[in-house]
Amino acid sequence: MSLVVLLVTAVIASCLAGVLTLVGARASKLARELSRSESHARSLASRLTSAEEAEKQKLAWLGSQEEENDWLRAQLEKRPQVTRRTYKILTLGVKATGKTSLTLKWANPLIDLGTLEGTKVERYERTVSLLAEEDLLTQHVFEIHDWGGEHIVDAHHELVVEEIHGLLIVVDLGGKDAREVDLARIHDQHQEFVPQVLQYLFGPKTVASCKTVVLFINKSDLLAGTPREVEEHAKRFYALLIENLNRYSTLIDVRVLVGSASYGHSTHLLFSHFVERILPKNAYDSQLLQRMKSD
Repeated sequence: MSLVVLLVTAVIASCLAGVLTLVGARASKLARELSRSESHARSLASRLTSAEEAEKQKLAWLGSQEEENDWLRAQLEKRPQVTRRTYKILTLGVKATGKTSLTLKWANPLIDLGTLEGTKVERYERTVSLLAEEDLLTQHVFEIHDWGGEHIVDAHHELVVEEIHGLLIVVDLGGKDAREVDLARIHDQHQEFVPQVLQYLFGPKTVASCKTVVLFINKSDLLAGTPREVEEHAKRFYALLIENLNRYSTLIDVRVLVGSASYGHSTHLLFSHFVERILPKNAYDSQLLQRMKSD
């Protein structure tokens, strides 16, 4: 009987040992899993802390941006109101007289004249003066309407429907790439501005709004002599046109200039004249006054 008890006890002890071994293995596995979970939890906590710090930085940046935006809005509210006054100058002349070179070189001194191509009409502008008065900034702008030579009839129509402040008639002494005076071309340009055409140009609307008409005889570099001799010689070629234009001098200011658009001869005088005749004296700013004095 005691032997049986001993065997049973041994079996039970063996089973308990097996159970304890299993329990120990399970406990060890659970401990490792717990350790990994704690490590993962610490990693998540660290990432959460980083995310919270990043969020704080974003909120601080947004707050700073909002302050900057408020400051910019305040500065914009302090900025004077900008108004714009435009004065239109219409340029006429047959093809290749140098109209675009003459006016665009003044409107945009950096333009490459070699890249110009003829078009029906180009409109470009230059700010002549900026006048600040209390909370008002007035921008005075010359807008040049440059009509292609073959569209001169359309340009005449613009005189009827538009308010023009200056009229620039460009003629030349020779065509494109000319090396000497071209009498046939000069004759053709006289035909373009016969008295009947001038009568149409100087209609009631033009006389009412236009402040000055300038005849610019271009390509003076084709003539030799002193500047005075060149001017007198060029004017003799267009004496008839000058005479016909002067018939309107009692109604509107007429000016004749001789120069070269390619070489810049007299171009500064041309636009100084437009400024003097078109722009109101109370619209001159300090820079314009200095430039006019220099011219």
